[in-house]
Amino acid sequence: MPKASVIMPVYNNAPYVLEAIHSMLTQTYRDFELIVIDDGSADGSADLISQIGDPRVKKVFHSQNKGVVASLNEGLSLATGEYIVRMDGDDISTPNRLEVQISFMDAYPEIGLSAAAFTSTTSDRPKVNPAHHEEIQTWLLFHCCICHPLVIMRNDLVQRLGIRYDSNYPHAEDYELWNRLAFQTRMANLPINLLYYRQHGGQVSHMHKAIQDESARRVRQRQFTQLGLELSPEENQIMLDFMFFRINPWDAQSYSRAAGFANWVLGQNAKYHVYDQQMLNLAFSRCISVQAY
Repeated sequence: MPKASVIMPVYNNAPYVLEAIHSMLTQTYRDFELIVIDDGSADGSADLISQIGDPRVKKVFHSQNKGVVASLNEGLSLATGEYIVRMDGDDISTPNRLEVQISFMDAYPEIGLSAAAFTSTTSDRPKVNPAHHEEIQTWLLFHCCICHPLVIMRNDLVQRLGIRYDSNYPHAEDYELWNRLAFQTRMANLPINLLYYRQHGGQVSHMHKAIQDESARRVRQRQFTQLGLELSPEENQIMLDFMFFRINPWDAQSYSRAAGFANWVLGQNAKYHVYDQQMLNLAFSRCISVQAY
């Protein structure tokens, strides 16, 4: 049994997929299997994948496109490693990625899932997400602060909890899963750049933004329900203004409305104890001052 199982779903990633696979096969850490699932690509991706001869690569080919959730869940079912690692078919892992992430998880058995920092085509500065569990759990109410193609999680956790991605949240299935797991296991983000995240017009965030936004809204509403709250359209808009740093502290009416909303949520959290109260208060304050993390 390999130490890690890397799950890589692929759909029409022909310009990038070999580079993505190569970045995994040249890792300094060698004890892993790479499960590449081509989900009915129509651009030649499957032909490129079929030519790979490395015995660590397990290839799965779908004759028709089933969607990323089906591919991810199939990968979870096929994974035999102690750790499950995510990777996308259009990104590039640093050569030491597995070595760093597996060493961290081995050293901290209380952590069930972790990710790390990354750089992207839109910035040469690493994107560093909240590091500690209480921060991550709280900020997930505002943003997806776990980089999906950088995730590593324990397979025994996956099996024990029956973890699967939920197709009821299309194009935000990862955000839904992290919010769910944040109350079932401890999480961490390493402040170490371990991935080059490629942004391009074919990504879900570009092609299906409206559906993704609606799925994410429903995830957040589920979290607010734990606080005994049902957001109206106006209240949801205030939450979006917090999330996207649109609160103007110099506009008395806008600031008063936002402060009232934040105090309302904080009051409910003090009652239900869903989030760390100090961290939730800090998150609202930082959104006003445009300082996310």
